[in-house]
Amino acid sequence: MTANPGGSLVLLNPGPACTSDRVRAALGRGDWCHREPEFSELLASIRSGLTRVLNVADTHEAIVVTGSGTSAMEMAVISAVRADRSILVVRNGVYGDRLAGIAEVHGITVHSVGGAWTDPADPQAVRAALAEHPDVDAVAVVQHETTTGLVNPVGAIGRIAREAGVLMVVDAISATAVEDEGHEDLNADIICGTANKGLHGLPGISFILCSHRGIERLQEVPVRSLYLNADTCLTGQRKGDVPFTPAVQVCFALDEAIRELEERGGVAARVAEYKERAALVRAGLARLGLEVLIPAEHRSNSISMIYLPEGISYPELHDALKADGFVIYAGQGDLARTFFRVATMGELPLSTLERFLTSLETAISKIRAGR
Repeated sequence: MTANPGGSLVLLNPGPACTSDRVRAALGRGDWCHREPEFSELLASIRSGLTRVLNVADTHEAIVVTGSGTSAMEMAVISAVRADRSILVVRNGVYGDRLAGIAEVHGITVHSVGGAWTDPADPQAVRAALAEHPDVDAVAVVQHETTTGLVNPVGAIGRIAREAGVLMVVDAISATAVEDEGHEDLNADIICGTANKGLHGLPGISFILCSHRGIERLQEVPVRSLYLNADTCLTGQRKGDVPFTPAVQVCFALDEAIRELEERGGVAARVAEYKERAALVRAGLARLGLEVLIPAEHRSNSISMIYLPEGISYPELHDALKADGFVIYAGQGDLARTFFRVATMGELPLSTLERFLTSLETAISKIRAGR
């Protein structure tokens, strides 16, 4: 297995991530019709596999959708809020803003709990906002804000939402199989995920996991989308059917990625692996005198938001590293001027990350020497 086949680029961006030879090979299984029993069996395998590996098989049911993680976010938001009710969105990064934007596009009233992009969400601020806005039907929060590599206290917020009798929606897209050993402690009714990132599948398939209460809500909300109507999708998928043509080959890859994950020790082993990667990279950054924005106690296991080396721009650093086979990622918004991001998602042996740190040191030295 290699994460850099044939000399291709090593992706250190927060998705799409590098995949294993085994997962890529699954794309070649052939051409299947999605109306045949073979695909129904594949769909059932994916749906059961997702809830099983994420430790929610007894409490949640999976709905698979062809689309990026944002499609799962949109399905979740429009499925969580009944007519003439509102949603409370925690906004301390780009993806919290995206959850709010989705609601607004669909005419759903949004109340917000704001916060600095460098600070975890305050559960007590959520409690106060729920008391202030009795029309709230759901709370939505991002577990891991890849904007900065910040992890929010989702479990605590979920307990508050449950006490208030409102639904809890979690964007766990970049947290799944990376930040916790399962989703049972999120206290969430609707959880958004994607095939790529921590599951090490390929982009193009996403999903939501719905609790029993979440499924009841799907049936109560007005129809806000034809393609992303969760109730329609769930009804079909329970019978092994899908309403629209799925990305069949990407489903092959996701099914294989789930099998591979379980064979390697499951989510607990993967989380431990991600922690080891993060420790290696951050120790290397410290040796180079590069600082990470988010305090250690609030950092994710996969994203480091790093101050750019003094006097070096992001385009210079990006291009030098890409020439050596590594793709880093820019900061978002105003952060783009002073930070870059390194993601350690996907199939990345520690030896590859050690090579990256050497490449980073060399790139900084060459850029400065060329001035």
